[in-house]
Amino acid sequence: MKRGTDKTDVFPGTLRGAGDAVQYKCTVSLVTRLTPGTSANAVSTSLRIDCADQSPPDGIYRLDVRGRIFKVRRDSGKWPILRI
Repeated sequence: MKRGTDKTDVFPGTLRGAGDAVQYKCTVSLVTRLTPGTSANAVSTSLRIDCADQSPPDGIYRLDVRGRIFKVRRDSGKWPILRI
């Protein structure tokens, strides 16, 4: 990654809720930001759910992206940005 650049990768994901009885396909963006510093570089990474095939109700879901599971909460019709 070049100095001062951001990188975004897009992956398919699956949202599961209510004991795996409900399942939604979604698209997830992995954003990596490089912040150059004087003596060191800071890297921050976050996951963002871009879209789902349906609009699920508010609640707690498990997000499966490339074999990794994240617990997410949909609140007021919005998904959180996960800092990883």
